[in-house]
Amino acid sequence: MKKFFLLLTAFGFLAAASANATEYGFDKAHSHIGFSVKHVLSMVPGEFKDFDGSFSFDEKKPEASKINVTIQVASISTDNEKRDGHLKSPDFFDADKLPTVTFVSKKVEAAGDKTYKVTGDLTLHGVTKSVVLDVEYLGTDTMMGMDTIGFSASTKIDRRDFGLSWGQDKLSGAGNLIVGNDVKINIDVAGMSKAGMEKMKKMAKEKPAEKK
Repeated sequence: MKKFFLLLTAFGFLAAASANATEYGFDKAHSHIGFSVKHVLSMVPGEFKDFDGSFSFDEKKPEASKINVTIQVASISTDNEKRDGHLKSPDFFDADKLPTVTFVSKKVEAAGDKTYKVTGDLTLHGVTKSVVLDVEYLGTDTMMGMDTIGFSASTKIDRRDFGLSWGQDKLSGAGNLIVGNDVKINIDVAGMSKAGMEKMKKMAKEKPAEKK
């Protein structure tokens, strides 16, 4: 009987710890996933316009936090239609066959005051590798009665690790790679509590249609 009560106590403790990690969805209107790659001597920026994700966060127990992100490759944009088409082609992302990029966290560690190291599996171009995000916690607020939270994250990967090796023989007159191998990734996320997201959906449904 004593063991039974000990098990109940342990279960209650774990449930309470889990409950402290608030669940959030991405407020996509105020979030952004971007990247930059060196082209000869300049850095060319780009972004993915179609993405979604969810995460849980417990500031007092960050190791209980988790994040999942899914990106639609076809939404890539570098503000150049021809270049975007090439990036979607089999030379690079092969978007028709490999339409998504995903990140699933495996470990969250405090790194300093409101900063964290988030280790997770990045699946890109059909290849999964472990990467580490440097994350800054920007704080919480209440907007229209809904709980919101903000984070900014960055990392750097070598595209060749994911089978994106096109252009290794494409050199400039001075011998620089036309397309660099290092890719800098920046993620800015505004999160909204799951309850807040449901409230927003309800408000959108109840909003009267605009007269034409």
